[in-house]
Amino acid sequence: MGKAEILQRIKDAEAKVRAMTKEAEERRKQLQAEGKRKALEMAAAAEADLKRRLDAQTAAVKSSVANRKAAVMEEGQKRADAMASQARKKMASVKEFVLSEFERAVDA
Repeated sequence: MGKAEILQRIKDAEAKVRAMTKEAEERRKQLQAEGKRKALEMAAAAEADLKRRLDAQTAAVKSSVANRKAAVMEEGQKRADAMASQARKKMASVKEFVLSEFERAVDA
């Protein structure tokens, strides 16, 4: 094997190494891009799932608050109705008392 043949084999080996390095670099870039894409997809899916769960929890809390508000309003209305009823019952005696006090004041 002569010098020229050895040099040619070295050149061929170097060319082969460069080609393999280039392929490996391209594959690395491809895998990296694919990994980024998958990571973005997973993040988007997780965000959508989180939003869905938060929306469901928010709706449940709003419903609970609305139910509690309705119960408080109903109780308040019952108490207001009871107070109004009591006031109507006392209205006649209050009128009579005011009239008698007025008459007493006039007579005095």
